[in-house]
Amino acid sequence: MVSSPSGSPTPSSKPSNEAPGPSSQTPLKVLEGHSNRVKGVAFFPYDRRLLSASHDGTIIIWDVESGEVEKKVTDHTERVNSIAIAPDGSIFASGSDGGMLRFWHGLTGEPGEPPSATGFKGGEVWGISFSPDGLRITATGGDYVQIWDTHTREPIAVPLEVPSGGYYTTAFSPDGSRIAADAADGTIRVWDSVSGEVVFESLKGHSSTVRCAVFTPDGEQLVTCAEDNTIRRWDMESGELLGTPLEGHTDTPYRVVPSPNGKILASSGADHTVRFWDLKTGDSKPTFLQLDDKVFAVAFSSDGRLLAVACHDTKVYIWDMKAIEAGWCTPLTCVRHLIFLLQNLKMIATHSWMSVLFLSPSVGPSSRLLQLPATIPFGRSEDVVEVNQHDVDPLDVNTKICSVSQTTNTH
Repeated sequence: MVSSPSGSPTPSSKPSNEAPGPSSQTPLKVLEGHSNRVKGVAFFPYDRRLLSASHDGTIIIWDVESGEVEKKVTDHTERVNSIAIAPDGSIFASGSDGGMLRFWHGLTGEPGEPPSATGFKGGEVWGISFSPDGLRITATGGDYVQIWDTHTREPIAVPLEVPSGGYYTTAFSPDGSRIAADAADGTIRVWDSVSGEVVFESLKGHSSTVRCAVFTPDGEQLVTCAEDNTIRRWDMESGELLGTPLEGHTDTPYRVVPSPNGKILASSGADHTVRFWDLKTGDSKPTFLQLDDKVFAVAFSSDGRLLAVACHDTKVYIWDMKAIEAGWCTPLTCVRHLIFLLQNLKMIATHSWMSVLFLSPSVGPSSRLLQLPATIPFGRSEDVVEVNQHDVDPLDVNTKICSVSQTTNTH
């Protein structure tokens, strides 16, 4: 508990259970160029260009800064369901109806050579994923997950069977050793990507079809979303469920994507929202993005500063993640930032003190300003221990630091 140097306790209040609300942020850019729903979106390395795919049969390469179309690929003759960019950006792949997995030059958008994968088993290509080294690519097409050599476009392994599954998603783990895909009855199957041996036969937790599976950047978790409107996390060492389901979407979440630093999870869904979650705790962030139509896909830029959103309304939206995150201050993050500040500002005189002004909506019938604590030592590590970062129960989840001021102790 936070206390003043005199030892008197600070006022306390119970955490708030207030549900997340719509963010007040507006998109940085709205990209218009498709004539049907946009099903996939991905940033190229260095984040200067963006790729989108649509059911209008086209793929567009966008200039992120200007929002202009660099290249519109029109070679597909059927709906494009998915796209993926190789880690080095040299090529990208697209999957469409008719069982076509095609490859394109990352710089020009021209067809690759050879232009498509051979031996695909399935009627439609949905989930696509490159291995971390870019040498392999995997795709789903109904009852099978297949792996190809990205240079020769030839199969390099026997198709992995997924009875009544393998329709929507596939993912390589960050080290390339595993592949995950949707399986029957709301389950997920995980294989060794080299031997093809099953690592986890059936991860059970969802009650309906899994739409997306993705590994966290550290490879320790697999995150999935399903038509039961929930998101679940799995421990990749034991295969056990982690925590409780992440609930908030009121209709099917189509896609889940972790931020590059592995701290935030973004999810998009049929309820016209993009929601955000703390990947460590599973807690929902205070705000979400409210759009006017279904959101089929989201993608973070490599530095995590931008978020691209693909919508049913034929548009692609680009948002400033830093602006969105600015509204997420919680007691825990505020106290941790405060401790970090106090412990690292060694140039401040040891007899300087800092007053922290909090706004707490739970105190009284109207919001009032509280000074908590009365004085906190500035730069004195022996006193900083009074701020217990693990015991922030006295503060509401909506409490925010309003101002920080330095005063001089004359004693």
